[in-house]
Amino acid sequence: MRRLNNLVTLFTAIVAFFFGSFITRILTIVDKCPAPRSGVAKLDPHPDLFLVILVFSAPGNAEQREGMRETWLRLGQPLKQPYYPEEYIYLPSYSTAGGHLQMETVASQAQRLQHYINWQKQLPQLEQPRVHRNIKLKHLFAIGTQQMGATLRAELEHEQSQHHDLLLLPRLHDDYMNLTEKLMQSLDALTRYYEFSYLLKVDDDTYVKLDNLLNELVSYDRKLLRKRPNYEHEPLPELYWGYFNGRATIKTKGHWRESNYYISKNYINYALGGGYVLSRKLCENVVNNSHLLSSYVSEDASLGTWLAPLRHVYRWHDARFDTAYTPSKCRSYHLVLHKRNPQQMHDIYAGKLCTHENPGQRVFVSYYYDWTKPADKCCDSIVV
Repeated sequence: MRRLNNLVTLFTAIVAFFFGSFITRILTIVDKCPAPRSGVAKLDPHPDLFLVILVFSAPGNAEQREGMRETWLRLGQPLKQPYYPEEYIYLPSYSTAGGHLQMETVASQAQRLQHYINWQKQLPQLEQPRVHRNIKLKHLFAIGTQQMGATLRAELEHEQSQHHDLLLLPRLHDDYMNLTEKLMQSLDALTRYYEFSYLLKVDDDTYVKLDNLLNELVSYDRKLLRKRPNYEHEPLPELYWGYFNGRATIKTKGHWRESNYYISKNYINYALGGGYVLSRKLCENVVNNSHLLSSYVSEDASLGTWLAPLRHVYRWHDARFDTAYTPSKCRSYHLVLHKRNPQQMHDIYAGKLCTHENPGQRVFVSYYYDWTKPADKCCDSIVV
């Protein structure tokens, strides 16, 4: 009888130990995963997406949204191009000292751009694939609906019933001063309800040559997975692809005035918000730490600051992203073109690339990013 009692006591202690460990684990997970921030109850299921396209759109910009639906959002489904050559794709390696990713040199950036230009010229003569590739992607227009009038809300509900592509954020008042919160809530909703590999964030005045961008992104992803053994014990690089600025001055007055950016003289380098690509894990990193991150007026500068401490971020600076405050000189190699109205989007879709240019118009001068120099000296290598 005494032995039986001892066994019962031992069994009870073991059960209590494992139950306590289980409860502790649950509480730890809950502590690490903040409550849903966006207030989005659910999204239509769409499994195993390769790319999610997140479009920041103002509530009243229905014409801009329709212009995108009628043009570049139709590209790439299915993808009819042959694979972009993987030998033209740069993959960063880790340094032996400190374990930091080695960013691409100016010479390599220039060479890679020339490879793309040459490949683009040869594309009509290249053998087209017999089987068109159906890469799964989905676009969503993010719009805040808090404090919205009944008329505009009814218009959005009608638009949603027609297209089913609005990401309506009930806890967000859609305003310029809330763009960082808009980014936070959008990433929160998308990572909770969708499985995807990459996210493309654009504004509703951005045109994307989606077939070309998607083709190169697929080749990058294929090469990264194939080269996984080369990274051994190091984490795989996480992609942050766009047009980077390292010398942007912190705004001290006007609409974009920053009153809480104390950590550096200039903004920490970031990809311009007219269009950039993020890997899913970087999106998750932002969402999972959203309750700890400082928010700034500029959502693009906020993102660059949030990702700055992470050593496995591959910042792919690309001169083909024409995403500055004003367009650069029209080039056929541009993949992402910011500041385009619906008519100009239709022009580009029809093959008329340069109808936005006016004689004497100021143009942005594109540069390669020199990662070997201080941030204020980053951008002196002009793209010829």
